[in-house]
Amino acid sequence: MLRVSKLTDYGVLLLNQLMDAGAVQLSAEDLAQRTGLNLPTVRKVLKTLVDAGLIKAQRGAGGGYRLARAASQIPVLDIVQAFEGPLASSTLPTQWGGLNQLLAHVLARISLLDLRKRPKQDELIRQAVEDASFIKLVNI
Repeated sequence: MLRVSKLTDYGVLLLNQLMDAGAVQLSAEDLAQRTGLNLPTVRKVLKTLVDAGLIKAQRGAGGGYRLARAASQIPVLDIVQAFEGPLASSTLPTQWGGLNQLLAHVLARISLLDLRKRPKQDELIRQAVEDASFIKLVNI
């Protein structure tokens, strides 16, 4: 089972709030209040999401944060890698290269929007595994 850090989980939580907000920008304070996370943690997660190009920040009055692109265009892989780094170097040992490729292939096919749709996730996972028959799961 892939384990992700709390910061990755918080990133998904904040991205979901921004997805719900649509074009409305939310401040770090708004996001902290909506999620129940403490403000320093929210700021840390938002910085990572901005640095990864997943959200945009606007300073000043009326400023805040919003998704950088549509939720359907944000792969879960991008979210995980923003916090965890490349899968090959931090999630699984390099001897498991085929599994790294398969996991990356699946996570790249599931979008932030798809996380809300369990049947869609199942379909995308099944398709990704079928499409990934070229991946060697055992490296000798």
